[in-house]
Amino acid sequence: MSDSYELLPLAHLYPGMVLADALLDAHGNVLLAEGAVLSEATILSLSRHGVGAAPIVRAEALTPPDPGAIQKRLDHVFRHNEREDHADWATGLLRRYVEDYRLQREVAQ
Repeated sequence: MSDSYELLPLAHLYPGMVLADALLDAHGNVLLAEGAVLSEATILSLSRHGVGAAPIVRAEALTPPDPGAIQKRLDHVFRHNEREDHADWATGLLRRYVEDYRLQREVAQ
């Protein structure tokens, strides 16, 4: 586990926080893996599993996404789809949504 984390009680968790270590239940089963991003549903589920606190990565320890690396990875994943191919609009739309998510862009609703 990293030194740049803090153990927070469930009441102080909010969506978007990142786990610094895997969360285990009372039997040693992994509930969430290290690096998992918490959502509202996840936080509620943790309380149902009797988890009282979670190791959270400190905000200053998080590094912003590298746009070049993300684009390179998406180019590989979508290598069979030309970026400007408007005939395959569904794949283009999927790529745009994945790109927005990975680059943490705001998506208009």
